[in-house]
Amino acid sequence: MTTSQQSVSTLGLFQKDIPFLPTLDEYAFENFLRLYLTKDNQFYYNLLTTQVAFDGELDASTFYYINVTKSIPWTTVSYNEYRNMNLWWLIMAVNKIKNPMEYPKPGTQLKILYPQYVRYVVDQITDKVVK
Repeated sequence: MTTSQQSVSTLGLFQKDIPFLPTLDEYAFENFLRLYLTKDNQFYYNLLTTQVAFDGELDASTFYYINVTKSIPWTTVSYNEYRNMNLWWLIMAVNKIKNPMEYPKPGTQLKILYPQYVRYVVDQITDKVVK
């Protein structure tokens, strides 16, 4: 294992800090996760180290509501609202939903952050998580 691989393995680096890995979409949740190496030099994300949550209630002027009409993946909800499937995690955080494997049920009302606030929120999370 090389020195750069050792630092990835023991310290955990963000994907943006590992030059030979592809660049992620700016809104991908993986941007907030540290990467590590297995003994077989395979990368993995440590999903247990990062949680995105909002403290308190959001100001009502920062979001709108949608009603789910059928059970669809979070990535589809994200694409329908933001034209970007990578903001699924933001929709879940705004709605205090923890399990991405459980799709929203028909009849569920979801809060959707207005697009003009998305960049600000992502930047705030990045400043706190990706140091």
